[in-house]
Amino acid sequence: MLILSFLLGLAFGSFANVLIYRIPKKLSIIYPFSFCPSCRNNIRWYDNIPLVSYVLLNGKCRVCGEGISLVYPTVELLCGLLSVLSYLRFGLPYAVIPFHFLFILVVISMIDIQTTEIPDELSYYLIASGILTSPFNFVVGKETFTRITNSLIGGLSGFVLLLTILIIGQKIFNKPVLGGGDVKLMCGIGCYLGTYAVFKILFLASLIASGYVVFLSIIKRRKLWGQYIQYAPFISVGCAIHLFAFNKLL
Repeated sequence: MLILSFLLGLAFGSFANVLIYRIPKKLSIIYPFSFCPSCRNNIRWYDNIPLVSYVLLNGKCRVCGEGISLVYPTVELLCGLLSVLSYLRFGLPYAVIPFHFLFILVVISMIDIQTTEIPDELSYYLIASGILTSPFNFVVGKETFTRITNSLIGGLSGFVLLLTILIIGQKIFNKPVLGGGDVKLMCGIGCYLGTYAVFKILFLASLIASGYVVFLSIIKRRKLWGQYIQYAPFISVGCAIHLFAFNKLL
């Protein structure tokens, strides 16, 4: 099962790359089929096998010879590992919802890193799917009513908490300290993980982000405090830590 879980994760990782590339460009995620971003030629199925094709092609397009971004195999490998971790942590069938949640966070984080924006459609999808799957989401409670309630209150808590920070930060620093996308993202996270997780994840994300800024300041030997950084990746890491390190399957 571990091998199958990893292979399924790789397949989802390949689809994640499609979403990461096409959603910011407002392209259809269904058609056309996979193509090289450089020469626009369609990629044959045997050149589109997750991880394997990248290695066999030496990281280059077979047609034009242009290099393939390292982001592609990295995302595939990350999704493969998250699939395995979800299976080991929660087992079947409970692992499906946490993995789906983390899969969307991978897509959102990569888009945020590349474009500094979080697409609204992904945040809204996270909110809607979090509420719809809440009756089956054992992460947020034992009883069905508890799961649904925790999902709804968690989504509201995430939205209100981040919106409050956004408004207060704007008044204190006279500039945005968070983006509107972060507010909607935390709302979706609350729908999946519940109220308690929202506060824990915000603390973890802030702690990791602060460490990242300090590390970069040391490396680059200049002050980076107050500069804009993409926050979605740190929130996503906080979610993964919560699910795999702290959360207990109820």
